[in-house]
Amino acid sequence: MIADVVGKSALVVGGSRGIGNAIARRFAQGGAIVGVTGRDEAAARAAADAIGGGAIGYALDVRDRSAIETVVKRFDSDRGGADALVYSAGISPAFTSAEKLDAAAWDAIIDVNLTGAFLTAQAFARCSLARSRPSSIVFIGSTAGLVGAGRLAAYSASKAALTGLAKSLAWDWARKGIRVNVVNPDAIIRGSKLWHSSWRKERAAANKINEDQIEEHYRQRSMLKRNVFPEDVAEAVYFFASDVSAKSTGNILNVDAGNVQSFPR
Repeated sequence: MIADVVGKSALVVGGSRGIGNAIARRFAQGGAIVGVTGRDEAAARAAADAIGGGAIGYALDVRDRSAIETVVKRFDSDRGGADALVYSAGISPAFTSAEKLDAAAWDAIIDVNLTGAFLTAQAFARCSLARSRPSSIVFIGSTAGLVGAGRLAAYSASKAALTGLAKSLAWDWARKGIRVNVVNPDAIIRGSKLWHSSWRKERAAANKINEDQIEEHYRQRSMLKRNVFPEDVAEAVYFFASDVSAKSTGNILNVDAGNVQSFPR
């Protein structure tokens, strides 16, 4: 096991459930001190208690711009400096044809998936720079940001823009000791609140299968014929946040069991 995060601190935004929670648990297993955020304070604190190791839960709605800076500064202060930030917050509406997508839905997705990521990274970087502290930022993107997805215009656009943002931030902050990378999951069904919403029904109908066949469908679609789980994404994030990848910035790592359409080009 890679143990080079022992004693370091990592803030996982959107860490109270799903992929973010798996990431937070992986950091704790590696010996890091973890902060997790969630829109619901009780859920964030419960997640932190379950993670253990001194983890702290913070209530944070990433649409609240002032709250973002407050929480990031608080974590930095609580832990005497932050070493890693993972932005795992994200939303998407039900599948909607682009001509039916209303402006409010578009704005909500961009606010959470993109603007929230930028403002959180900015607040984190300011703390790191004030302490002259090398650090790592990892954005949770999506293979949809590389290839697009039908009836997911806003979601795909937000994730594509997130990749562009990461590359720009990597350029701006490399000489200041801050690395920025992206991990792109695909078809993470187990433990996903999203896939237990209308997504499952929509995807089953689109592929002409029953809802209970969804996981097998995506397993067979992958080149490696394997399902991808939140823990798999957590390992990729852990790599980027750790010193093992100290010479990596501006990079993209897909965790999708192999999908030729989403090969980075």
